[in-house]
Amino acid sequence: MKRHQGMALVLSALLVTAILTSMIITATAESNEESSNFTAPVSPERFSPGWKDSRYVDSENNLKDIRLYYPSAQPGEDEPIDCAWAPYPWLAFHADDGEGFDDYSWLGEGLAKAGYFVVIIGEERAGDEAYQGILDHVQLIEAIGFINLTGNLNRGPAGAQGCIDMDHWGVSGHGRGAGLAMVVSSYWGSVFSSEQYQPPRALFGVGLDIDDIGENIQAIGLANPAHSLFLTGTVDTVAPIDEHIKPLLQQWNGGWQLLEVVGANHVQYEDDQSFLDNLFDGDATMSESEQQQHAINKFTPFLDLTLKGEDEIWYAASSRENNPDQPSDGDSYLSENLDANQFYLIDLEETLLDAPAGRFSPVLFYDHQTNKTVLSAGWSGGNFSDMWTLDLNDTAKWENGGSGPNSIGTNAFASDGVASGLLVGESDTGEPTMWSWNGYSSSWTSYSEGVRPSGMSSQAMAWDSGSQRYISYGGQDADSGNYTNETWAFNPGNAVWQNLSAGNSPRGISNPAMFFSEGWNRTILFGGYDSGKNLSNETWMFNGETNTWSKLSLSGSFPTGRAGMATAIDRENQVAYIFGGIAQNPFDSGIDYSNELWKLDLAQLTWTKMTSWGIDAMWLSGMTFDKTSDKLVLFGGMNDNVFDQTWLYDLTEEEWELHASSSAITSTDVIHISATVSERDLDSPPSTLEINCRVVGQSSWTAGDWNAVNDTATCDLSPFSLDPGFHTAEMKVSNDGQQASVEITFERANAPPQLENPMPYFVIDEESELIINASEIASDVDGHELRFIGNAFTFTTLHEGDPEPELDYILQNDRRAVKLVDLADWTERRGDTWYTVCGEIRDESTPGNPPSRVPFCFELMHQSIDDPYVVLEHPTFTLTEDQNSTNFDLASYVTDEELDVVAIHWNTELDYYDMDSDSYGGNIRLTGISEMADSASSYTSNVMVEPTEHWHGEEEISFCMHHYNGGNTLANGNCIWLNVTFIVTPVADPPIFNISQITLQEDTIKDVLLSEIVWDPDGDELNITLESGESNITLEIWHEQLRITPKSDWFGRAIAWTLVATDGTESIRQPMRIIVEEVDDDTIVEWQRPADIIENMTSLRLNINDVDSDGPWLIEYSWDDGDWKGITPSCAEESANQFECQADLLAHDLLYGDHKLNLRVNDGYSTSEVTSYWIEKADPNDSGLSGGGSSSGLSGLAFIFAGILLLLAGGGLIFTMLRRGDKYE
Repeated sequence: MKRHQGMALVLSALLVTAILTSMIITATAESNEESSNFTAPVSPERFSPGWKDSRYVDSENNLKDIRLYYPSAQPGEDEPIDCAWAPYPWLAFHADDGEGFDDYSWLGEGLAKAGYFVVIIGEERAGDEAYQGILDHVQLIEAIGFINLTGNLNRGPAGAQGCIDMDHWGVSGHGRGAGLAMVVSSYWGSVFSSEQYQPPRALFGVGLDIDDIGENIQAIGLANPAHSLFLTGTVDTVAPIDEHIKPLLQQWNGGWQLLEVVGANHVQYEDDQSFLDNLFDGDATMSESEQQQHAINKFTPFLDLTLKGEDEIWYAASSRENNPDQPSDGDSYLSENLDANQFYLIDLEETLLDAPAGRFSPVLFYDHQTNKTVLSAGWSGGNFSDMWTLDLNDTAKWENGGSGPNSIGTNAFASDGVASGLLVGESDTGEPTMWSWNGYSSSWTSYSEGVRPSGMSSQAMAWDSGSQRYISYGGQDADSGNYTNETWAFNPGNAVWQNLSAGNSPRGISNPAMFFSEGWNRTILFGGYDSGKNLSNETWMFNGETNTWSKLSLSGSFPTGRAGMATAIDRENQVAYIFGGIAQNPFDSGIDYSNELWKLDLAQLTWTKMTSWGIDAMWLSGMTFDKTSDKLVLFGGMNDNVFDQTWLYDLTEEEWELHASSSAITSTDVIHISATVSERDLDSPPSTLEINCRVVGQSSWTAGDWNAVNDTATCDLSPFSLDPGFHTAEMKVSNDGQQASVEITFERANAPPQLENPMPYFVIDEESELIINASEIASDVDGHELRFIGNAFTFTTLHEGDPEPELDYILQNDRRAVKLVDLADWTERRGDTWYTVCGEIRDESTPGNPPSRVPFCFELMHQSIDDPYVVLEHPTFTLTEDQNSTNFDLASYVTDEELDVVAIHWNTELDYYDMDSDSYGGNIRLTGISEMADSASSYTSNVMVEPTEHWHGEEEISFCMHHYNGGNTLANGNCIWLNVTFIVTPVADPPIFNISQITLQEDTIKDVLLSEIVWDPDGDELNITLESGESNITLEIWHEQLRITPKSDWFGRAIAWTLVATDGTESIRQPMRIIVEEVDDDTIVEWQRPADIIENMTSLRLNINDVDSDGPWLIEYSWDDGDWKGITPSCAEESANQFECQADLLAHDLLYGDHKLNLRVNDGYSTSEVTSYWIEKADPNDSGLSGGGSSSGLSGLAFIFAGILLLLAGGGLIFTMLRRGDKYE
């Protein structure tokens, strides 16, 4: 088996295709009505299998081989078909990737034995070619239909004429062929409508492979009974269950049952398997014949149920033979989701209220004879033949007007604006396709069939009042599906259509808008889409006199490309309107449903976009202009849902209002769902049918009632707990798992707004604005947002004699709020004024539940305020340098509307207040602002200003000006700040000496900056000179400094030196007093070594150098580092500052021996450095001593002699060694 990676089917692209193709056929996504003429089932082995090879031409005109299997009396090729139990439902089966039409005889023969006509198709189309795949089946229907119609022996078996049930067929497949079958079944309903092609009503697959289609498949209009069966083996490794069928079914919205066949693989669902086939698949534990027979045993009852309508076989078809509540299969794991199944026919009452049912492509127009809006035609799963009228000047409710035209498809209608109109459509049932409206009798009359435009679906039409004929353009050919660009004219006088063979025609388009301009006497065409699904934003003009088209290039803005718009025309004012449609998104070039409203001035040919909020985006709605109410009326339309709403657009207010809905109920109503139920063959359902209903989105179900006498199911729900808005109710009928359901959309209508009680009052300050939210006036019990009505505000005085209100109002935030603006002149006006403000308020929508507008009134206090001061001028005052304190009055520079007296506000937080000095520091001193509380004038507008000494320049000070009314001081935030500039002009000043005396120490040099000694208040440059003084000290000017140098060792005072400073104008002499402070100089001592102590005494000899003193001095001494003692020497002056001194030092207390003597000199201020000596006190009784000697002296002599001996010995040794050296030479 050949395997390859396929392209996954992109859901979004497929959905776009589905939408566009649904446009082509002008069909809904609803499933087609199923025929109740079923063929009776037979036993699984009733027939022998015959088979025949045949061919068909696919959608791309390619000839494809197929194999037909059918019931026969004898098995074999080309055996005649046995039509004893005909007609037989037929089945298209698609082979897996790489397989052919001749690889599934087991399936073809097995189903042919049970009475089915089976078509086996080889791998001819990939699953990602969904649209072409669907069209292939159209060709296949044609091919099988041809066999059934003609019994052609070249195409089918002998005797096949009339033996095939063309109303009941299904699709199936293996592997990727099953994937193709899945997309064909799922998207058939998006392409084909009722009465065109019957959809496939059975879907089954074996080993479904999603490689081509992906897992995001959504069923669109899946045909009843919307049930499918899938088998996949548990050892299938080609398309494993968890990677293929399960992910797909988990999000698929059809009904299904899945059997995971234990021990089955993928390839054994084919006739023969190659070595490679088995190599890439799992090892089966179930034999090929067992696997295939198990599938036949499941498919046969499934097809008897779905294609032959045999409800009694439900239990076998769904594996419920043993337990209806618990399906099971002895060879498989079983799972299912039957929620989407439709095994019963449910005929639901059309509406909950007496109003037109939801539909799209309705005919909606204004009848000028009755001044009513007329509604007819349109469709939703079928055509409508009703007629309704709406009189906005009377009951303003829809009233049933009897029967109407029953054309189907996308109708086109045009009115002559007086009493006549023309409706055209397309029909494949033989019903009339063209009707005329008679406004005088309010009735419709059909035309006999005849020549018609080729585009009878989705074309545009307008009444040409100049030529008195209807002009039709474009549309879709019902037979070919092609878009036409033909222009036709219909003459109501002779009821004849004529092809105008117009020149320079636009491209063939569908669903455009068309109007007639009286001023231009031309027909205007806008929008539509072409065969390439391209939306047009072109505007064309048709000249009915020359039968030619011309494309217009309009100035200004205009709508993006769109189609399927609702249209209306105000003939009197020559304004056309278009609403909604499918439109090109201007931001991302995508296609979206639109809720835009545009108007076209048919005289100026200019487009204008109008406000359009609150209404759903939709297309294919009906719209008309009601001239008596000056409103647009819009009904129906569709997007993902079909709408039954009636909207009114107020052209004055430029807003939509939801007027009515056929499914609108109030909170106290009951949602009553009633429907007749039958089996698909129209037999009565079981008497034990269970009925349940709920609102979609809610988890709990409510039990209903089943009346087996008249086969009617009913169920009631309460809307009380539902939020206002649109909901869907669902009713389900079931019996042992076999079920069907039906849905109905309804609107939970809202209650009118409830005014606040008591009504609040509001305050608007003088010359200010006030914003009031609608939610402050009223509340909505349904949670809807509230909005003001724009043209309903009135203002009146509450008390007689009060000034008339001068207020304006502006609606804001989509009318959720109103801004009131005071426009009054309050000059010399004092006091508050009370007004009464009245208006109307409404919620978002109150369909069918008047009043939608609730009047209200509230009181408004127009409050006068103490107007703040306004600065008339920020003053500038001029003073002179060193001027005395001057008073300034600031009152004349500010004013207010009330002409109140102004004062300067003072506070410790303000810049100009100094708590310590009651003044403003810095360069300007302010005084006199802060007064004591008991002062006669606690607050003043006067301020005393004095510049600081010698300062000049400019400085700005901000003053807080306010009105004092005797209360507490105002907060800073209530100040009006007056910026006052003070300019102090300079006055010439002489230089000023800061220093006249300088002190330094003896023997030092001192430098003082001249700028510290003298400065000029005016900032002038100074010239400084010296006048000489005493010789003991020197002064000099050195590098902008005054340098003072005393003579060495001199101290004292010098007063004769003088500094002279000159600023160029004036010179100032300043004597300088210089004080040199004495500094104690070091005393320098030279000691002679003391002699050893003899007879308890030693003599001290020293020289003293002392520049500061001539004595007396004190010699301080200590023995052996003991206490210091002192003796006074006798001194004689030897020379200047040099003295020779001596003293005798007694040593009675010392023991004999060596002693350390420490010596220093104290001059009365300081002491000299310590000098130490070792001296000996000898024992006079020691015999070893010669007279006058000492032991220390003998010891020294002994050392000398010993040294001499050592030197002699060393010399002798050296001499001996030298002699030895000479000996050996």
